[in-house]
Amino acid sequence: MIWKKIFNAPQEELEEEPVKMEAESVCPEEVNHRPSQQSHGREKEPLSLDINSRGGERDQSGIDLNLRIRIDDESQVGRAALLLAATTSNETECVFKKELSSIGWRSVATEVGGLAGDLPQKITRALVGASLNAGVVEKKRNEMHALMHAALEALDGFLVVGMLEASVGAKIAIVRNSKWISVAVMGDTAYHAVAHHERCGLGVMHI
Repeated sequence: MIWKKIFNAPQEELEEEPVKMEAESVCPEEVNHRPSQQSHGREKEPLSLDINSRGGERDQSGIDLNLRIRIDDESQVGRAALLLAATTSNETECVFKKELSSIGWRSVATEVGGLAGDLPQKITRALVGASLNAGVVEKKRNEMHALMHAALEALDGFLVVGMLEASVGAKIAIVRNSKWISVAVMGDTAYHAVAHHERCGLGVMHI
């Protein structure tokens, strides 16, 4: 993940090579498949989500968590976005997006990194581009309006006033159904590589 590069690289490397945005990951099923706009999920079995150690790496200090989450209402779109943003491997992300697609929900995830002061503009471009490319939203006034409001709410929770010079690595997840759209931002922030810790923000808006 992108924040692994930010916080595990020597300080000299960070100063010489600025962090760039990464494109959203693409699952094999997404190439020729777009989920329908129907969203029910009330009779769906609980979604199973595996959250592995950071970056998919497993060592003596890591732990594998297996969660079983039930999605049975359209208002739980925020919970789904948070869980998608919390995935730490492309495989787990694809499995979860496939499960969401099976109940008619559309989703996408992407990653951004850099200084906190530059992040709002980066996140705006990243989430709009990812959402349009993945078919999560269309270029309609109500859908774009809902997306931007949810993103603003998520950023307000993720970024703190006064941390403009902090380094940030974050994963952005967008999940929507027929009534709601949610944006979740989860990642690490730090003023120094040895002092980083996790943050998250969530925004939900009616379409």
